[in-house]
Amino acid sequence: MHKQYPRLPKISLSIKSRKNGLHDLIKKRSSFREFTGKPITKNVLSEILYYSAGITRQNKIDEDKSFRAYPSAGAKYPLEIYPLILFSKEIVPGLYHYNPVNNNLDILNQEVKKKETDLIWIKTQPWFKKAAVLLIITATFHRTTDKYKNKGMVFPYIEAGHLVQNVYLTAGSVGLGCCAIGGLHEKQIIQLLDINAREEYPIYYVALGS
Repeated sequence: MHKQYPRLPKISLSIKSRKNGLHDLIKKRSSFREFTGKPITKNVLSEILYYSAGITRQNKIDEDKSFRAYPSAGAKYPLEIYPLILFSKEIVPGLYHYNPVNNNLDILNQEVKKKETDLIWIKTQPWFKKAAVLLIITATFHRTTDKYKNKGMVFPYIEAGHLVQNVYLTAGSVGLGCCAIGGLHEKQIIQLLDINAREEYPIYYVALGS
């Protein structure tokens, strides 16, 4: 669906594909749901996290003024990423937090039980249970509202879109399937992450695997 102006004159636009790979990745971008439970490797997960949300321009004097792989209003970066690893032979399955400053995973819980993860899925989305990783993206809204007041409430959602598009393109570059998820059982997600929902809230999810 799109808005149309049938009675107005038109200007045709050309399409030129550059030989840099990016245009091909954009044209091939597609949501993938045929997950099989194949394990993800540490190197592939690292590449996706770094080129989606890692620090690409380092400020050695003040790390809080460094820039990441996606734009952020006022460079406040209100988003946090929690990889829930379900299938991997190189990383113990469990819940982690991505630290973009040091490009590493903080180990939160390597003893997550299947009965806990089963509670987060919506019954109409059974295919995600066989994804190798679920990226849980949360927003700490005060990082933007402290500067932009109420207008800052919308920025984390916009930035999550930027970040997830990076995930799609990077996943495509390494041959991994990717599917964005608009909603899961948020109450169970909050319990799993052990966060204060009044300060930090889950807003977006991405399943990765093959």
